[in-house]
Amino acid sequence: MYLRFVRHNQLGGNINRGSLYTVHFEPNEKGGYNEHPSLISDAYEIVSGADYPPTLIYQAEVRRVNGHMRLSFGRGDRQSLLHLIDHDARERFFTELLGALRDHEDVRIEVAFGKFYY
Repeated sequence: MYLRFVRHNQLGGNINRGSLYTVHFEPNEKGGYNEHPSLISDAYEIVSGADYPPTLIYQAEVRRVNGHMRLSFGRGDRQSLLHLIDHDARERFFTELLGALRDHEDVRIEVAFGKFYY
């Protein structure tokens, strides 16, 4: 599973707002591939370490915080948690994500920055 979180703006303090997408890849006739992103939900990114992780690709994990599931990514002391805003999308997403992790599927999240990414 390949995910992409696009940071839109910093709301202040330790919170960013952005959008979480799932990305499917399709080979094209030129030997490359086309990306097909699908919006999962807008999300709040909350720093759980010293600073925001830089824009890279990370292994995605699930963490339970105060009884709620959050998507976690980062390295060392630069870690973030994503809180999906849309409740229905959040439930569907975590059901699918937990199934992928249970089946030992590699789950990656790319962190990008931009207001109008798609």
